[in-house]
Amino acid sequence: MSTIVQQSWKRCQESNLVATQKANDQIISTNRIKEIIQENHPLIRESLPLFNKLSPFLHSTEHIALLSDRNGNIIHTVGDPVFADHAQKVQLQIGANWQESNKGTNAIGTALIAQQPIQIFGEQHYFRENHFLTCSSSPVFSPSGELLGVIDISTRKEYTHTFALTIVCMIAEALQNRLLFAEAERVMSLPDTPEHNDWEPWLPLIGLDHDERVVGINRRAKQLLGSDMLGKQLDPDLERGARTVQDKRRRTWPSAAPTPLLKPFPRLVGSCPLFLQAKALAQKAAQVDFPVMILGESGTGKELFAQMIHQTGPRAQEPFVAVNCSAISENLIESELFGYEGGSFTGAQREGRIGKFEAARKGTIFLDEIGDMSLRAQAALLRVLQEKVVTPVGSNQARPVHARVVAATHRHLPDEVKAGRFRADLYYRLKGVVVSLPPLRKRSDILQLAAHQISQIAPDRQITLTKQAQAMLKSYSWPGNVRELQGVLIQAAFLTEDDEIDCEHIQLEGVEEEGVPAAQGTALSLRDMECEAIKTALKKCGGNVSQAAKLLQIGRNTLYRKLADYRILAQMNQEEL
Repeated sequence: MSTIVQQSWKRCQESNLVATQKANDQIISTNRIKEIIQENHPLIRESLPLFNKLSPFLHSTEHIALLSDRNGNIIHTVGDPVFADHAQKVQLQIGANWQESNKGTNAIGTALIAQQPIQIFGEQHYFRENHFLTCSSSPVFSPSGELLGVIDISTRKEYTHTFALTIVCMIAEALQNRLLFAEAERVMSLPDTPEHNDWEPWLPLIGLDHDERVVGINRRAKQLLGSDMLGKQLDPDLERGARTVQDKRRRTWPSAAPTPLLKPFPRLVGSCPLFLQAKALAQKAAQVDFPVMILGESGTGKELFAQMIHQTGPRAQEPFVAVNCSAISENLIESELFGYEGGSFTGAQREGRIGKFEAARKGTIFLDEIGDMSLRAQAALLRVLQEKVVTPVGSNQARPVHARVVAATHRHLPDEVKAGRFRADLYYRLKGVVVSLPPLRKRSDILQLAAHQISQIAPDRQITLTKQAQAMLKSYSWPGNVRELQGVLIQAAFLTEDDEIDCEHIQLEGVEEEGVPAAQGTALSLRDMECEAIKTALKKCGGNVSQAAKLLQIGRNTLYRKLADYRILAQMNQEEL
C-alpha cells in the first residue's frame, strides 16, 4: 500500500469512518447540481471534446470516465452503460460527492487532497462496498495553478488496465492546455531542453495577457521555469526563442495607419500634466475594445472617466450602465448582473427581469468599486467575461452579451490578490488598459478646476475667488478629492451674496479661518457637505435629478444612490413641512 493510501486510511480512521458500514450515499439536490454545473461551465465545456473522443473506447469494456469539481462533486460522466448502472449502486454518478470525508479512501477524493495522480485498487478503498472498483484519477489545474477538479476512470477490479492512470494523466494535461488556450490572449511555446523525454508529448506553453504578463503556464513549462512566473513579464531572451502558437490580440492600429483624432470631452477640465496624461490615455482607450481598469481614490472622477470612454467611442449610441459592486448584496449579485426568470426566488417579479449586462446591450457596463466585490460574485463575473454569455437565475438558457466592460476601484488590487480577497484570474481579465487618476492634492490645476466648477454651479453669476480663498483651496489636502471640492464650492456660492467667495464662505473639514484646526464637532463632515451640496443642486434644478447630476458633475446613477443612502429626499420633505 502506497504512502498516499496509508495516509488516507489514517485520515479516515481519525474521522471515525467505519469501513464495514455504508458510505455517505446522499445525492445533491437537482437545483444545487444545476448551480454546480453552471459554476464549472468552462471546465465542462473544455472537457467535453476530450470525453467524446474517449467515449468509444469505454463502451463495451465496463469502464466509465468521470469529471468532478474541486469539492468532489461528480458533474459529468461517459462510458459503458452496463457498468454505469452497477456503479450507481455506490453513487458513482452525477450529483454524488466523493470527498474522502464522505466516501473514505478513493481515487477522486484522495487525488483532491494529495493533488497528484493516484490509482486505488480494489481493497485499497476504505469502505468495503467499494472493493469491487479500481479507479484512476488525476487532478486538473487552471492556467494560474488553481485546483479545479479531477478526471477519473473507473472499472471493475478484474478489468484493471495498467494504462488507465497514464490515460487520465494525459486527459488532465490536455484539458489544462485547452483551458490555457481559452483564457490567454497569446500562447507561446517555449524552446525545450535536450533532456526532454520522448514519451512526454506536451510542449512547454505559457499564456500572456494584453500587457505581456504571464497569466497561465502548463506543467511542462513549470518544470522549466518554476511556478513563480505568474504576473511577471517574459524574459526577452526567452521570448525571442519562443514560438507564438495562438494570438487573439486585436490589431487596432497598423503602423502605416494615421492616429485617429481623439474626441474632446469638455466635462473633464484641467491642465495638470498628471490629469492630462490620464485623460489622453482614456481617450485612446475609447477607440478600442480592450477592457479598461480605472484606478483612483474616491472622488477623483472615475465614473466621469468611464462616461468619457463610452461617449467618445463607437458605442456612444448604446446604453451606459453603471453598477456599484460594493452596494449589491452577495445574495442578489447574480440576479442583478444576469437577471432572473419570473418566480425564481421569493420577491422576484412575476415577469422576471433582465440583468445589467443585458441592459447594457452593445454599450458599456461600468463596474464601480470592483475591489469590494465578494469572492462569490467575482467567480460569477469571471464566468461571464470568459464565456461572453449570461444565464439568468432560474433559467437554463444562456444568452450572449456584447457590452464592453470598464471597471474601477480605489483599492490596490495586487495587494488584494496576495491577501486572497481578489481573484488573480479576474484581475488579469479586467486589467487591460490601466488609467490612474491623480488625487486632487497632487494636481497643479486646483484653481482652474475650481473656476470651472463655479461657472457650472452658477452660470448666471460672475463669481470669483479672493486671493485668500485661493490660497485656502491650494493648501487644503482634499481627502474627498474633486467630489469634495464640488460640495465646498456649491455651498460657498450659495453663501456669498456679492459674487466674491472669501475664506468665510469656504467650509473645509477640520479647518477654520487662517488655517487654525477647528474644534471637535464644529466642522461639517464630508457626508454633511455632500448632503448640503446635493440639496442645493436639487433646489436649483427644481427637483430634476438628471439636471442636478449634471450640475454636480456626477453620474445620474451615482446621484440616485446617494439620494437613497443619505435619505435626502425624505429630509427635504420634512424641512418643507
